[in-house]
Amino acid sequence: MLLEAGRALAYAALVGLMFAPLERLVPLRAERRTRWTTDLAFATLGHVATRLLLFYGIGAALVLATRGSASIGLGAASPLSDLPSVVRIGAGLLVFELCGYGYHRLAHRAPLLWRLHRVHHSAPTMDWLASFRQHPVEIALMTAAQNLPLVVLGLPLGEHAAVVLLLAVNTVFVHSNLRVPRVLERFVATPRFHHRHHDADRETANYASLFPWLDRLFGTHDSSSAARVGLPRESTAGFLSLLLGRTR
Repeated sequence: MLLEAGRALAYAALVGLMFAPLERLVPLRAERRTRWTTDLAFATLGHVATRLLLFYGIGAALVLATRGSASIGLGAASPLSDLPSVVRIGAGLLVFELCGYGYHRLAHRAPLLWRLHRVHHSAPTMDWLASFRQHPVEIALMTAAQNLPLVVLGLPLGEHAAVVLLLAVNTVFVHSNLRVPRVLERFVATPRFHHRHHDADRETANYASLFPWLDRLFGTHDSSSAARVGLPRESTAGFLSLLLGRTR
């Protein structure tokens, strides 16, 4: 338990050291964060709680999926095991992202899932720290949705870990207040692309986390920039209220 907590805190500290200086050098949005307490609580206490929930809850589900997949000719016996590593990672990223896109759209439509997901959308500022404002239960559900298919398909542990790490860092990247060349949006999601998803006053768009072409494919893409981010009715709820699903 202490080891998992230490890893969670170390990860939050490392991404902060990586992104905070870059946001100062090349910011995307002019406004600066003025409220720190809630998101710092999510990045520390919330992140530790999430890691423990994943370790003891979702970890058990993934083990069961590993055992069960062998009975249907997948898992370790999957044809994926014969492919080159780079192809396996690419396939893993695609499956991971497709499942994440599907869950994300569902989270904006199913009332119970939206109650969890709106915690994330309550962030009034977009930067690296805002990426941590996510309800632990929602993270557990999305983790299951994205990782169980990879386990059933038999993606080897090394490649699976690489996919998870790439998407974890990417989550911080797309929320960061970082200006990058717009040409990148042809290939990968960028902060400007994802900030539009958090626009408080327009129809939701840009659900993809990594591949923006998924939004183009499914008709949910918007190339414009975000104005005000957050919820239509600005939330002032603190850490404990948000954990209870209350954003007002």
